[in-house]
Amino acid sequence: MSSKSKRKIKIPEIVIYCICGAFGVWGLTYIILGLCATFLPLNSNAPLVIADNTIRELFGLGYLGWGLIIFSIFALVAVITLLVFAKDVDKDYEKNQRRAARLSRNKVSASEEKVIDAPVEAKAE
Repeated sequence: MSSKSKRKIKIPEIVIYCICGAFGVWGLTYIILGLCATFLPLNSNAPLVIADNTIRELFGLGYLGWGLIIFSIFALVAVITLLVFAKDVDKDYEKNQRRAARLSRNKVSASEEKVIDAPVEAKAE
């Protein structure tokens, strides 16, 4: 039985996953900070509330909104990357399957022997 080799991950795929992971952590950090600023019982002088309000005034969204946007964008990029590289793996798999079928067909046709038909006579008792 032949052993199957594992799929080799390409360098651009690793780089894209690392970048998406880093930005995903950044988005999750913003989401957590936004949830803490919104739902923790903090007074209005707390640094987290002041930072959230400042970002909300400058950009229109607080930590929570920007965290959701950043996380969503890079999760989408990671999914698209998975789909693109999975398509390449499927092409390689189909090519190997066609090659194996062609080789097995060639082996069968080469090993066929001609059968000689001979009459069989029954013994009379």
